[in-house]
Amino acid sequence: MIGGRTTGSRPVRRVRADDLDDAKAGSEDAAHDAALWLLESRARTRLDLEQRLRRRGFEPRAIDGALDRLGAVGLVDDRAFARDLAASRAGQGVDVPKIVDELRDRGIDPELAVRVAEASVPSSERRERCRELAEARLAKLQGLSPEARFRRLAAYLARRGYPGDVIDDVVGDLVDLGR
Repeated sequence: MIGGRTTGSRPVRRVRADDLDDAKAGSEDAAHDAALWLLESRARTRLDLEQRLRRRGFEPRAIDGALDRLGAVGLVDDRAFARDLAASRAGQGVDVPKIVDELRDRGIDPELAVRVAEASVPSSERRERCRELAEARLAKLQGLSPEARFRRLAAYLARRGYPGDVIDDVVGDLVDLGR
């Protein structure tokens, strides 16, 4: 199809705000097709899809209907999205508070965000994970003064969401300030 993509055997035309007339803006089918197009590139939360469709000019009733249909078949699932994102970020060494913030920013319910993030990073492993991440990063900081290594390593771990007391213990063990 010219100007569109296909999903399976069904052509899907990208719907832009310019293309919408009043009839299409209220069309659940047009909103559904636009949401499918957005989901082709990556999973998205319901809130993300809702905001993007609203910016494209779709009416709230059409958006809700389209997202309900996609949710019924499992294409819009905030719980699965949260679990996948939390597991991915935990695998990158990110700690619970940072994961919770990212999930909330994407429209995940705060209680769900906390549950999923805590499940992805067991509290018994947090200190060891922080230490492994710090050791790997420390290799890149050779040649700097101990104070600079301490400061940069602590900042690096803080950006990943580790609490200050864990950072102080881990970095204090790894960087000798000679005090």
